[in-house]
Amino acid sequence: MDSFALDARQAWNQGADAFIHFVDSGADYYRLLVHGPALRAVCGEVRGARVLDLGCGHGYFSRLLARAGALVTGIDLSDQLLARALQQEQETPLGITYHHLDATQLDTHLDANSYDLVTGCMSLQDISDPAKVLSAAQRVLCARGRAVFSIPHPCTDTPYREWLRDEQGNKRALSLDGYFASGPAICHWTMARLKYPWSTPFHRFTLTEWSALFAQAGFTIRGLHEPRPSAEVLAQQPQLEDCARMPFFLLFDLAKAPFTTGESPSRVSG
Repeated sequence: MDSFALDARQAWNQGADAFIHFVDSGADYYRLLVHGPALRAVCGEVRGARVLDLGCGHGYFSRLLARAGALVTGIDLSDQLLARALQQEQETPLGITYHHLDATQLDTHLDANSYDLVTGCMSLQDISDPAKVLSAAQRVLCARGRAVFSIPHPCTDTPYREWLRDEQGNKRALSLDGYFASGPAICHWTMARLKYPWSTPFHRFTLTEWSALFAQAGFTIRGLHEPRPSAEVLAQQPQLEDCARMPFFLLFDLAKAPFTTGESPSRVSG
């Protein structure tokens, strides 16, 4: 196991309690009201589909899929996050199978052509070797399988990122720099909404680099999505106003094989 994976496991175990509370308490409103529902919508009809959820954490997105009728397998490298996922599965069984597994080890643990859909809810950028994982994901997908991933938007998740504010403290404009400074980075989880701060490793890629990774792994990009909150959601959670003005998240809809023009981009095919 390389140092990135080892560091990531330690980091996510350290932050597990704070992250679980962040999501389950409703404080992670970007996930619960914006990019999470958007990713679920891109997955489309999943009833009866065999789904592999990469970097499932404590099972937030795996449970969304299972409640929609999917046959879900979730994997994660954090012992502490998976312990919570297993606890929730025991308390409210949805038929989800969880594996304590580094996503870079997919090739040695999962059979080829065994899944209809591979998902990753804000996890692909946190994986130590995205290129290797994408190739493995392509292998475990069936002939007309799909993969859908959400990531921080490369155009606004830059090394320098600061909201310029007026005299009243209102956000006026987002100042950005360093878009092309891609590579390994550290995410410092320091929001006031967290129980405690921690840090995790991740990769920052440009759009060109992401598209090259997908192509090299044998995927075709079916669609890109930049979710933003609706007026109804904004009324419920006004703090989301910033991501109604600028794209904070990017969703990729990928196909293992070229898709036919006119085919619904939200249909899961077996």
